[in-house]
Amino acid sequence: MKELAITAANSITAVGHDGRMTSASVRAGVSRMFAYDEYLDGRDNPITAAPIRGIDDDEDDTATRLSSIAMMCFEDMLNEYFQNCAHLPTQLELLLGVASEERPGPRYEESCMGPLLEIMGKWANQPKLQTIPQGNASMHFAINQVGRLMESNPGAFCIIGGIDSLIRDSTLNWFEQDGRLKSESYGRHQGVIAGEAVSFLVVEDSDRAKQANRQILARISSLGLAEEPTPRASHSPSRNSGLTDACRAALVGTKDKDIRAVFGDLNGENSRAKEWSMTEMRCFKERHEQRKLWSPANCYGDIGAASGAVLANIATQGFVRGWLPSPVLIFCSDDHGPCGALVMENGGPQDGKP
Repeated sequence: MKELAITAANSITAVGHDGRMTSASVRAGVSRMFAYDEYLDGRDNPITAAPIRGIDDDEDDTATRLSSIAMMCFEDMLNEYFQNCAHLPTQLELLLGVASEERPGPRYEESCMGPLLEIMGKWANQPKLQTIPQGNASMHFAINQVGRLMESNPGAFCIIGGIDSLIRDSTLNWFEQDGRLKSESYGRHQGVIAGEAVSFLVVEDSDRAKQANRQILARISSLGLAEEPTPRASHSPSRNSGLTDACRAALVGTKDKDIRAVFGDLNGENSRAKEWSMTEMRCFKERHEQRKLWSPANCYGDIGAASGAVLANIATQGFVRGWLPSPVLIFCSDDHGPCGALVMENGGPQDGKP
């Protein structure tokens, strides 16, 4: 895969109203989740949830509220980016990760598509938006599309985003029918913590970004994609081969000991922990103490289709702030089969920039 550069990033989660705050909160282990009395499990006990607070709290409609949050996150990132950009792009394309079409409940693209295109129109004459409905692995599949586009058009300007909220009755009902939601009921302490988030990344051709003297915050050096033959939603026994295949593809050419940290969308469920344990044993010959596993959902809950973009945002901020060693592996696995993994590296100093 052609090396790609991340030159801007932002996110909003339950633990931060921008990318810097979210990353700092995850690093410090800050969590913001509580008993959510508005939804009760099958035993009439409240579930545990991690909604975004402090932005349009009075708005009862989740889609409208999430659209406002996405606009704020998106516009703040682009305003900061184009402030230091000498030339505006003629074409601007947004690949927005959303929930799998098989998952019940809204995917939120309809409520935010118009406002996001309007914001893009301030900076480009030909804004385009397409959705990537691969759920948790949407960011990885979007990276694949951007990589192919950059090979034919290195000057393309692309933004990868993710938006999702599990805090909607129709979505919560789907998880609850299998007893998957974390709640105060006995035996439910290892379930899904329903969360929500939005995140965006500006992704460019690495060589082109260097020529334009733009600060490269992080580099995406390899990518692996796969489909799990028997995903969790199928309720069938699984060998968890999908995530293994994705990680193996991403790690080609990388030595085990070189990976200094792993970020994953582990959400507290035993099935997800088992999936990663099997993948780790298959893909890494040895366990290294220096390789730390980060599972930020412990801080902001399961954020579905926003998972990959938020994880990439956290890693990017970790590189920029100097607390995260390079390179890192970032993986995501969706309930309906799509799996993705990528290796991300520090952008490194360039032209006197930190």
